[in-house]
Amino acid sequence: MTMDSATTRDGFVAYDELEAPELDAALWSPLRLPQPTGGVHVPLDPAAEVTVAGGELRLTIPRFSLSHDTWQPADSAKYVMSSTGEFALPPDGSATFAVDLAIENLGGEPGDYRRGMAAFHVFAVDGSRPVFAVCGTSTRVLAMHEQLAPWGSAEPFNHVVESPYQDFDDDFTRLRECTVTLDRGASTATWRVDGREVYRAPGAVIPERVRLGIGIWTMLSPRDGRSRSLEGQGISTRWRRFRVRGVEV
Repeated sequence: MTMDSATTRDGFVAYDELEAPELDAALWSPLRLPQPTGGVHVPLDPAAEVTVAGGELRLTIPRFSLSHDTWQPADSAKYVMSSTGEFALPPDGSATFAVDLAIENLGGEPGDYRRGMAAFHVFAVDGSRPVFAVCGTSTRVLAMHEQLAPWGSAEPFNHVVESPYQDFDDDFTRLRECTVTLDRGASTATWRVDGREVYRAPGAVIPERVRLGIGIWTMLSPRDGRSRSLEGQGISTRWRRFRVRGVEV
């Protein structure tokens, strides 16, 4: 696998500069969710429109069409890709993962992130299974901290956090620098947007190795045997300059 190792500003090294005419299959692959009944579910909404141009990945789903009436992970995840590249975190000191991200809701209610949001994920590939993500809507900037049940976590949780006094002008539609910093030595995860701290989790389980992820989600669990995630809404998202610092590329 070939990765662009050019050093960018602030000591970051590029993972994917998005220079190919399409998403590079050597660098990215669809996430595969193990189903409780066996087999796997691949969350790629057939309505998704994916373009790579000008150093930017744009993913648009005009109207969500992928859902599941009983299994929440398959209902929530509308489109998720994982980096094929893995990053070993230093045992002492920190590593930072970054992308420039912009999000626009299409229909729906941007004030209610559960009905549609986009994310930049950093997640574990070992048995600990935590997920750290900067995510949001057109108007809300959020941090997500998860331990996911589909991968067999004994104590799963899903937390979405907002820093109410960090003022982003209620606008995530323009590109903003989103970073996740993981420090194994201090057992701390920190989420920042445009250099401002959105959330910090001291005492967090920090894995030994991670991957990057991109995705579009809803977070309304099915009710009474029916999905609640399809209400005619969609999302258009832009990611630019995937980059890392403090790890080998």
